[in-house]
Amino acid sequence: MSGEVSGTKRLPFAKLQPADVVFFGAHGPASKPAEVDHMGIYLGNGWFIHSSGYGVAVAQLSGWYRTHFAWARRPLAEAALSTG
Repeated sequence: MSGEVSGTKRLPFAKLQPADVVFFGAHGPASKPAEVDHMGIYLGNGWFIHSSGYGVAVAQLSGWYRTHFAWARRPLAEAALSTG
């Protein structure tokens, strides 16, 4: 899923909206699709939901997650759907 969207359509951190799928990689925004090793769904206000070693977790997009944020995509818009 991380490599399905072209580089020109990848969303940067500053453009995040609720329901965007967020991707994380070892090199942050410079990560290649094959280097993406984690993902989640952005909830808004700096929070996202993801699977962790503890189960499903809600976390802030800060610290490690902010540093390793690679890009996001907006599947609802890609499917011509809306969040509200």
